Amino acid sequence: HLTMEGCRKTLKFAIRNCHQTSTPKLSDSPFPCGASMAKHGAGINSLICQLPEEVVEEILLRLPADSLKNCKRVCKWWFGLINDPSFVNRHFLRLTSEGDSAKLSRTIFLKWIRQELSLTDIFNPNYNHYWHADDPSKLVLSLLTISEEDDGKGDHVPCVVEQINLPPFPVVEQRAFPANFKALHCNGVIHMYDREIDWIAVLLNPALREFKLLQEPCLPLSSSFDKFIGCGFGYDPKANVHKYVKIFGSWSFEDPAAIVHTLGTNSWREIKIDVEENHCFLDPRGVYCNGAYYWRNISKVGNMILSFDMSEEKFHSISYPDHRLQKINLTVLDAWNESIVLFFFPKRSWFSSSFEMWVMVDSFGGVEGSTYWIKHLEIGPLRRVDYPLAFWKDDELLLETNDGRIVSYNLCTQKLRKVHLPGAVYPGFTSATLCLKSLVTV
Repeated sequence: HLTMEGCRKTLKFAIRNCHQTSTPKLSDSPFPCGASMAKHGAGINSLICQLPEEVVEEILLRLPADSLKNCKRVCKWWFGLINDPSFVNRHFLRLTSEGDSAKLSRTIFLKWIRQELSLTDIFNPNYNHYWHADDPSKLVLSLLTISEEDDGKGDHVPCVVEQINLPPFPVVEQRAFPANFKALHCNGVIHMYDREIDWIAVLLNPALREFKLLQEPCLPLSSSFDKFIGCGFGYDPKANVHKYVKIFGSWSFEDPAAIVHTLGTNSWREIKIDVEENHCFLDPRGVYCNGAYYWRNISKVGNMILSFDMSEEKFHSISYPDHRLQKINLTVLDAWNESIVLFFFPKRSWFSSSFEMWVMVDSFGGVEGSTYWIKHLEIGPLRRVDYPLAFWKDDELLLETNDGRIVSYNLCTQKLRKVHLPGAVYPGFTSATLCLKSLVTV
């Protein structure tokens, strides 16, 4: 009888042999049989053939997505199994389960601009810093993989930095895709968009190396909807599909409307935004959490949160935790422990920053009246810290400094650690998000 560990090693051997094949072909057999296997011993092939299909499937579920991408080349049965939506869902659930996720390394997707300015340009008040940020040659997309053995000690975060090279961006309206875009994450898919060029949105699965440009839909909108307000990408758990929503309005930002696209289809549909406050001026950096997407909405009556339920396809308006905080314009929205959090900056300067962390509790799709807020903690003052980027762990928050560094802050120990990158960061244009290695295709 084969043990689970023995089965796993056997499959790893077969997969490795498949990788070494110069021209991989799909076999009709449910197990890899061929010259490559015969070369390393026919006995290993017969050993694999003894495994029940359910055992093979259970072992494949334990492999990371980038390895499973290569496993598709082993045989037709593996190809069909790994592409099956049920297998994709089971793999993702295992990836996000509490017990397994604690044992895995953490991967951060980081979009940053390389700092290549002279001191004269940096401190020149007349220099247009957006020119530097919009230069595609300065754009860097990185995957930071942090070891599961990280114990929080030392002065730096132990990580491996891998650069992502995308195909050339297509020309849009005779202009190259600019570097100054935001990057967000949902279920292993990175959503990148540019708020200046209204119809540019890119979906990327770094583990599968899949890349998709979302094109402008042929959907007529009212002539008054000439202003792009915001967009979001998320998951509909009821229909088991991913959706992309885009919000439009007039130049007065009143009476907005939205269009929704379901991934895997060619259709777009228009939906109404029926909320009590019909004025939308959204912060471009939203966040997906538990079946809903959230944006900060700077409305006429004060700052609020606009949410979109991915399943019901309805919008809701949520009040800020404290009326005094509605007048603070510098706030950051993020997800933490499957809850929405707001960071407020009551004190901020070049030399140091302090901010408050508020947590939204009992959120049922962002329905107004079903939520309340708790002030979780106060952070700082932190020297030279400019902006929180993203949580990469329950107690670790990634921060950007105004002198070109990325650091990690521990909520419990209040310790700052450096994140080493291959170059200095141009501050103010960085996006970061925790990225899961999933099989979700784009």
